[in-house]
Formats: sequence, C-alpha cells, structure tokens
Amino acid sequence: MGDMLSDLHDLKNRSRRLAHGGAWLPALALAALPLLSIALYRHPFAPVTEIIIEYPYWAGLPHQQRAALLSYLFWMVLAPLAFVLVAQWYRYRERRHGVRVPWRVPVAAGSLGLLALVALFAAPTGTPALGFGTNWWQGLLTPLLGVAVAAFALGLVERSPAIVLAGAWMAAVAWQFCATGQVGGLLGWQTWLLGGGSGPGLGGQVTLLGMDRPAPALILMSLPLVVVGLFRLRRS
Repeated sequence: MGDMLSDLHDLKNRSRRLAHGGAWLPALALAALPLLSIALYRHPFAPVTEIIIEYPYWAGLPHQQRAALLSYLFWMVLAPLAFVLVAQWYRYRERRHGVRVPWRVPVAAGSLGLLALVALFAAPTGTPALGFGTNWWQGLLTPLLGVAVAAFALGLVERSPAIVLAGAWMAAVAWQFCATGQVGGLLGWQTWLLGGGSGPGLGGQVTLLGMDRPAPALILMSLPLVVVGLFRLRRS
C-alpha cells in the first residue's frame, strides 16, 4: 500500500512538472519585449541633460524616444506576435504531451493590454511637470503595463509565485517611473526612508548603476522574469 501511494505521488509530481514545464518560453517572450524596446530611445545608455518628454509614454518610459511612429509600430506589431507565439507554444504542448494549461488567460490579459494601448490615443497629452511629484494617472499611460499584466496572469495559470512576483515587479517599476515623470524617479515615502526617516520626503531620482537611463531601468525591470524563465528552461 505504501509503495502504491508513493508511486501515485511520483506520478502526480511528474504530471505537474510536465504540465507546467513549458512556462519558460512565455516568460522569456514577455521579458524580451521590454528589453527590445531599449532600441526605441534616442539615448538609452548615455546620460543627457536636456531631453523632450511627453506623455503618453509610447516607448514605455518617460525618456526621449526616437520617433513616435516607431514606438507605435513596435508595440502594435511585436506584442501581438509575442502573444501568438505563446498561444502556438501551448497548442504545440497540448498536441505533443497531452497536457493543458489555461493559457488563454495570459493571452487575453495581454490582448486587453493592447486594447488599453489603443485607448492611449484618446488619452490627454502633455509634458510632465518639472520637479519632483507624482501623478498616478500618468503612471498608467505606458504599454509596459500590458506586458506586466500578461506576466502576472501567466504566473497565476502556471502556479508560479516567482512569475507572479516578476510581473508585479515590472508593473510597479513601470508605473512608478511613469507616475514620477522620470526614469529612476522615487516616490516621497521612498526618499523619506532612504533619508533615515527625516526630511519632508518630496521625492527624488536614483542614479545608481545608471538607473536614470532607459536601458539599465528596463534591464532591471525585466531581470526577474528573465531569471525565472532561464531557471524553468534549465529544469525542463
């Protein structure tokens, strides 16, 4: 009886690993979108003193983009292709291994993010106010949130807390930088904590490791999802 229960336990674990063993590709596909978007910025790595920033942040972050049309095309073409790749990947695994995961949930979440991106055309436009401040609704005017929501949903259907946290991290960082109107922007309570609990906590900007530039910021934003995807790939 004990051997039978042990065999059933092993079979259950193998089935679970097989069912969720393909999460690495969707995770890496979603992480690739913010990383590839580095090419949309005019100065992704170099420090600059004068830049022109407008919201909605079509490139993703509040920094000067190369061309608005290029940013539109990037998100409206590459993001759907990534979702199609994810859908085809899960269909392949269903045919090949006979396992099913509710993959339509993250794909639907990403599609809703695309619809929200289209809605940005109707959003108000303008230039973020100078100085340190937070406009919560401006934090929503970025296509990066759609990718983050899709990653969050992917973690739920794959029963992966790590992917859920990676999606939440991406959403939090993208929202904060866009809400403050500057890459590397800090909220008031964060500067208050960094100041040892003293001072008015008016906000600020972190420049450590080049976090005030798009490329390092997007790498940091995507790194947890990349790590989880590579770990899953190794285990598979």
